[in-house]
Amino acid sequence: MFPVLLKIGSFTLATYGVLVAAGYATAIWWLERRRGDMGLSEDAFWDLVYWLFAGALIGGKLGYAIVERDPSVLWHDVRYGFVFYGGFVGAALAGYIQSRRKGFSFAKLSDYFGVALPIGHAIGRLGCLAAGCCYGRHTDLPWGIPLNGDPSRHPTQLYEAAALAAIAWIVARQGLTRVRDGRWRPGSAFLLYVMLYAVARFLVEIVRGDDRGTGWFGLSPSQVVAVLALAAAGTIFALRRKPA
Repeated sequence: MFPVLLKIGSFTLATYGVLVAAGYATAIWWLERRRGDMGLSEDAFWDLVYWLFAGALIGGKLGYAIVERDPSVLWHDVRYGFVFYGGFVGAALAGYIQSRRKGFSFAKLSDYFGVALPIGHAIGRLGCLAAGCCYGRHTDLPWGIPLNGDPSRHPTQLYEAAALAAIAWIVARQGLTRVRDGRWRPGSAFLLYVMLYAVARFLVEIVRGDDRGTGWFGLSPSQVVAVLALAAAGTIFALRRKPA
């Protein structure tokens, strides 16, 4: 669609990279404004952000290598070649480790990231649209867009971006509010995000047209992970939603 934002001589600035960076920056900005509510000092906040970024980078690359079944992609260009769920798991593990090291409440912090993650992810999906990746199948619907040699494909990047924006709003207005006023236990808003995104991702994958590897039972790898994530988060949510 619009893969290059700026080109000066041999220097090329990819639109995808700019929008992904904008997604990270917006999510961090949202979190930083709530640093006091999270109970973090400035140094502790930025330490956590660096840990999460490293975890997402490593996890996203490992996930891509698993889906592609090609270990060589691990040392390819770090500007592309990532799997969201791999990055999600990597960031969650990094956040848990850092929380244990510093004595933070992982559950409490995760609720705020349950809003920040879909905010940043939504903006990043616009980068996918600009790069022409993560495209949909052919469609005769009037909003189909030309991508990858097909004059009319489902704009799956926009579907997911819209779903993520809605998820961020729901988690902030419903989940985080209920946690902060004591109606839900800490961690419940984050679980709400996991469940909502799992449903959204599963549905969007139905009309994806790019090669995403092979999962089980005719599902894509992301659909398999989405089903498992929904089952796990839903079970935990049901068990710990209400205060003891």
